[in-house]
Amino acid sequence: MSPTGPDGAPGLTGHLHPTGVVLLVEDDQLVANALRLLLVRAGYEVRITTDVHEALPAFESQPFDVVVTDLLMPGGTGLDLLKEIEQRDPEVPVVIVTADHSVQAAAEAVREHAFDYLTKPVKRERLLDTVARAVEARRTKQLRQHEQQRLREEHRQLSIRHQRTAMLLSVLYNRAAEGIIVADPEGRVVDVSESFVNLVGKPLYALLDTDLRQWFEPHPTGGDVQDRVIEMADGDEAEAHWRGEVTVRSGQRQIPARMSLSLCESPEDEDHGPTRYVIGLVYFEQSHEELSQRLQQADRLATVGLLAGSAAHEIKNELGPLVGYLSMLESADPTESGMIGIMRESVRRIREHVEEILEPLRPRVRTRGAVVVRESVEEILKLLRRAGRLRRMKVSLSAPEGEDVVVHADKDEVHQIAINLIVNAIDALGDGGGGDRGSVEIEIDREGDFGMLRVRDDGSGIPEDLRGKVFEPFFTTKGSAGTGLGLPVVHDIVRSLRGRVVLDCPAQGGTIVTVHLPRYRG
Repeated sequence: MSPTGPDGAPGLTGHLHPTGVVLLVEDDQLVANALRLLLVRAGYEVRITTDVHEALPAFESQPFDVVVTDLLMPGGTGLDLLKEIEQRDPEVPVVIVTADHSVQAAAEAVREHAFDYLTKPVKRERLLDTVARAVEARRTKQLRQHEQQRLREEHRQLSIRHQRTAMLLSVLYNRAAEGIIVADPEGRVVDVSESFVNLVGKPLYALLDTDLRQWFEPHPTGGDVQDRVIEMADGDEAEAHWRGEVTVRSGQRQIPARMSLSLCESPEDEDHGPTRYVIGLVYFEQSHEELSQRLQQADRLATVGLLAGSAAHEIKNELGPLVGYLSMLESADPTESGMIGIMRESVRRIREHVEEILEPLRPRVRTRGAVVVRESVEEILKLLRRAGRLRRMKVSLSAPEGEDVVVHADKDEVHQIAINLIVNAIDALGDGGGGDRGSVEIEIDREGDFGMLRVRDDGSGIPEDLRGKVFEPFFTTKGSAGTGLGLPVVHDIVRSLRGRVVLDCPAQGGTIVTVHLPRYRG
């Protein structure tokens, strides 16, 4: 019988004899005693049995390292015993000792998997060497079995742990509020979480193996997400992380979000080397529509000061003749209709100017249709000129001859985009130190399916480390003079119109902001 250790490893216990335990099967008592004495003096523990029937119960009663048996015995041969032992524990070596010098007997012993075959009389050194080798082979197998069993148990425990971890990660992966996306080095989608599936409103199979740019709009300063993923996969560890603003395409909607990208590397296997992946976490605001309306309303409030200055100047000019005519009315003929008419016209103009002040505060109902970009820009320039904002600077407006550039939008949306870009360009020129402040170039054109509005100034530009922040709400480079809402609102409106906006700061100075809006198709 082969014992097992506490962890189930066969044939290994905590009480191994230091040299070995030998089961000696010999029907000749004198030979048995002589062999036993030889083995005991060599440090072995020896148990003697006289035949097969006595040996088998002894073998099952305790662990043995080796069995040394005579070949020919009453009641059964050593080969019979070898077969029985092999059925019980095939790892226990059996040494056959016999006076039969025939080749046939030796061959049969080898065929039955005997460890060795010794002929009588056995030399002492030969017997001790054979037993020592048998014990060493037995214990080497025991240790190997024990190690294999330990590794199997460790593998089983690790497999259970990995299954639990994989199940937990799967739950976290698919239930996380953030969208999770895995991309290969070419910027194609390998896997996405359920939250990202819900965000874009497409089934999982429609997302797999697609380009990232199919689901993300290019950012004005962050650029194209797919290009950035490819750069990260080709780069070094110093470029293994990135965070920035993105716009997620969700059907007809464009959802602003923040995204963090991290470069990961899978372990090397037999068939492939390590593979690089880029993991993206997409943080998006569920209540974006409400937040967008608040930002745009706040931006409209910020323009009240500009419009109020222009309107107040006109009101002051109209009040002069109104007061004069009222004085004349007191001393003249009340039936004079001409004076009454002039007074009525002045009052009408005052009402119009007041309406201009109140207009930005009123709720907006968007009615998107045909909007002529040039008309909106000219109206804004007229307002700014009346408010004295265009003094000591050159402002140019260029538009294509003939057919106007008409975009599909709401007139108020185009007005809000244009006034923010133009006022930002004016503010970028500073005060000019009392002299000429510089120039602002406004360009309107058609580019394919889009109408283009480009505003360029020759101011000092925007530092490179700040360009990625100018589209964040409430970030401003104007100090207390700015609200930090202009460009974020422009970006938000352009996204909602399925257009795009790009900011550029040329090496020669200044800032260029280009807006593309879908052209009106009637």
